[in-house]
Amino acid sequence: MIDIKTNGQKEESKNWILPGITLSQDEFSEGILKAENGHFYTIQESMEHFEQWMKSRDKK
Repeated sequence: MIDIKTNGQKEESKNWILPGITLSQDEFSEGILKAENGHFYTIQESMEHFEQWMKSRDKK
């Protein structure tokens, strides 16, 4: 489980990628709907973020 602090509050969420973690169908559906409401990048925005990441790696 991951603790996420937001404005002094703790929110617990399951880490779906860990082995042995089980989700109910409702939890899975709720997570998918929450992700779909998130921000999606255009191809151009994704390429710009990738280029920025590559430049930041070169500086190290």
